Amino acid sequence: MRGHEGPRAYRTRQSILDVATEVLLSNPSASMADVAAAAGVGRTTLTKRYPTRQAMLVAIAHDAVDRLDKAIAEAQLDVPGDQVLDALRRLVTLVIPLGPRIEFLVRQPSLDLDEELVARVAAIDEPLDELIRRGQQAGIFRAEVPMWWANLTFNGLIYSAWEAISLGRLAPLDAPGLVMATLLGGIGVTPS
Repeated sequence: MRGHEGPRAYRTRQSILDVATEVLLSNPSASMADVAAAAGVGRTTLTKRYPTRQAMLVAIAHDAVDRLDKAIAEAQLDVPGDQVLDALRRLVTLVIPLGPRIEFLVRQPSLDLDEELVARVAAIDEPLDELIRRGQQAGIFRAEVPMWWANLTFNGLIYSAWEAISLGRLAPLDAPGLVMATLLGGIGVTPS
């Protein structure tokens, strides 16, 4: 669908999805009319793109996964064990600004009904799991920490950093260092 839109239409679509994310995070029960008003478009324009509220929620979620996929690709996680920390720092720096999108994915239980979306969200963890596995093999991360726990810890720290930034408690430039220090203190190898 995106490939057939011109640059302006794509920008408008992105703007609507960005605004819709903000509106729905601040008011989860916001209506299509609320989103249209905040986006500065008519309700008819919004319903042409997204015929139902659920269709809009799914579009926002797919856009969030697209952005996460792009960040993962840009972080270049397929590195040897001795470069795991650099790759992880890149990922942290790229993913923290996506906090609102991650929050949206977590907060919308109706998204669990979309099988394609559920599969895409599950696939997001695979590159991080592989990076952590290589870090464990290289002795950077503790081998006894289960993969699922390391991944949940990482995701929780990313979300916490974004939330602290949005509350004004953490400077955006300080967030990656704090996430890395906390992550390594939790799953890093403790020197003897």
